[in-house]
Amino acid sequence: MRKHVFFGMVLMAVMFAGVTSAEYYSWEDEAGAVHITDYPPPSTVNARNVKIYDQTIGQVTVTSDKQPEKAPEITLFTKNNCPDCDKARTFLKDKNLAFTEYNMDQDEKAAEKRKAIDDSQDVPFAVINKAQVYGFSETVYNRALKLTP
Repeated sequence: MRKHVFFGMVLMAVMFAGVTSAEYYSWEDEAGAVHITDYPPPSTVNARNVKIYDQTIGQVTVTSDKQPEKAPEITLFTKNNCPDCDKARTFLKDKNLAFTEYNMDQDEKAAEKRKAIDDSQDVPFAVINKAQVYGFSETVYNRALKLTP
């Protein structure tokens, strides 16, 4: 009986291990102190070396030392018949953001460009400034857009 209970507990632990995810930030303030938080650096702070980590996929982005106010550089890799690609495209258009889209089904060079950045084929895949964003989530896109280089 103990074997069955132990096996059941191990099985549940394995099943739920991938369900949780935590995003956190590390950044350096003007005095050189490193902060690790679950929120981005406040806009009132001149943060440097900002890094976003997502526990489910590892490091997501590293921004440059300063955060000047300029339009974000956005590259979007998509494929045909991809509902999340359509959502990402619509989201960027609704925000009036300029972006370069590469459809990997229609352009062989697009697939090569994607492979130079990341070896996977999952779409949508966006590079927002230097942040690599996999899939589409409004929350993640908004966070990446706030961390302009």
